[in-house]
Amino acid sequence: MSDPRIREFTDADYSGFVEIHNAVFTDYPETVEEKRRSDSLKNPKYIWRRWVWEEQGRLLGIGYCGQDDWNYHPRKFHVEVKVAPDARRRGIGGALYDHAMAAVAEFDPIMLYTMVNENWEHSRRFATARGFVDGMRMQESRFEFQSFEPREFEAELVSVKEQGVVIRSWAELEGDPALERELYELVQQLLDDMPRNEPHDPLPFELWRERSLESPRMLPELQLLALDGDRLIGISNFWNCQIPGRVHTGLTGVLAEYRRRGIASALKIRAISAARAAGFRDTITWNAEENAGMLGINERLGFHSGTAWVEMELAMGEDAKEAHGA
Repeated sequence: MSDPRIREFTDADYSGFVEIHNAVFTDYPETVEEKRRSDSLKNPKYIWRRWVWEEQGRLLGIGYCGQDDWNYHPRKFHVEVKVAPDARRRGIGGALYDHAMAAVAEFDPIMLYTMVNENWEHSRRFATARGFVDGMRMQESRFEFQSFEPREFEAELVSVKEQGVVIRSWAELEGDPALERELYELVQQLLDDMPRNEPHDPLPFELWRERSLESPRMLPELQLLALDGDRLIGISNFWNCQIPGRVHTGLTGVLAEYRRRGIASALKIRAISAARAAGFRDTITWNAEENAGMLGINERLGFHSGTAWVEMELAMGEDAKEAHGA
């Protein structure tokens, strides 16, 4: 029987949700407006549910299960539990987890995922005790813009220019619906190549457009694009953040036939230079540890590796072999 303090999430709970989220993920704060917007722009084919633990009118915990863009599979789900720091070690997380597990069982899952910071010992013990094992690791890296000296990399920009490749910001290019569609196609191709557990599941164009080009975090002058003639061939971008002076790193990549020509590095150099000129202080990025190419570029430019985030996984039921691709 479910604890009576657990109930379905409602629209009135966004403020409490954001308070808990921001206390747990201090480097990745959200606002009520942003969370409402992101929920409204979830892919409609994905299944997801959220619950809260409430006591005396205050939310103390959030439970979630659902499918997501990063690892979409009809029988694989992400589960997450967040508990307010001053309410931990009271069984709230365990109760919310059990509630989520009972709910997700309806969909006969073969795999569950949860993301845990490698330094969060209590969270790792919580997941391990419930059968989760380490899966893909995402390296978190940080960069201070004022430490960057663009002149050190001028030769790389010249080399790319001599190849006939031009780098422009979205602020210089936006306004052409055909170009929006081409940017969408470029992003989907690049996402296809990123390390992940499941094949990339492309968003419908209009949903992608709302999430990206119409996002309040969109910074057109920090969305750098590489063009070979009229063809978009690469991208590197930063997105605004609720922490003053910080931007979050987005996607950097070039089409397969243009790789190993210094274009990705040049895009990153131009994006960093633009962020520095705009007065931003620093950025955070994540890269799969399998993505040696991008990790190498970041290290050479001055990014400093820190902690890693571990996508822990739990194979389910008789179909556990299928969950691992067997």
